[in-house]
Amino acid sequence: MQVKDYYKILELPPSAGIDEVKRNFRRLALQYHPDTNQGKKHADEWYSEIQEAYLILSDPLKKSRYLQERWLVKSKGIPFADTLPLTPEYIEMRFNTMRSSVSFMDHFRMDHIGLQNQLLEICNDETLDALKKHNEPAKNTLIVHHLLACMEPLSFSYLPVLIKAAQKIASDQVSLVRYIDKWYRQRKRENWWDKKQGWIIAGITITLCILIAVVSKTV
Repeated sequence: MQVKDYYKILELPPSAGIDEVKRNFRRLALQYHPDTNQGKKHADEWYSEIQEAYLILSDPLKKSRYLQERWLVKSKGIPFADTLPLTPEYIEMRFNTMRSSVSFMDHFRMDHIGLQNQLLEICNDETLDALKKHNEPAKNTLIVHHLLACMEPLSFSYLPVLIKAAQKIASDQVSLVRYIDKWYRQRKRENWWDKKQGWIIAGITITLCILIAVVSKTV
């Protein structure tokens, strides 16, 4: 399990003392408390993230253990876990950012395995569970379209595992599932043609040569 950057959550430098932790917690708790954010989606999740950070950094024993984990993570160059709650808005933003990044890649020289791994990292079980929990069809539709756009430049062999992720996101939307299936079938046909077109063209060429030879002999 990745370590969260609790200092970042509370908008503090790692050198912050307990007074600064308390002060920023009070400020952010007031800003994100569900009671003062009625009508705003997922305010409770943002508040829970702030509470978690405060409970760790305000307890000397928990803070000591956390600092050891934090030091170990930084020394190994491992990135911190996302500090934002996995809301549909945040997940959609990540996919949209990835889509923009893919659009600027050189599709002829791109690292297919690298891109597949990046997409699988975003489509992890935690993300899929969060989307299923919130069940927001409009956001899920956007996310699926972002994902398919990111998959477009990949070779067909890299698609099956990612298609399964797209199908899980769209599991409760029949029309979206059909759209994904149609997209995948089209890529499958294109892949078949790419593999067979050389043989087909060669076969047609040979057949035409034979026909021309036969016709020439009969004339």
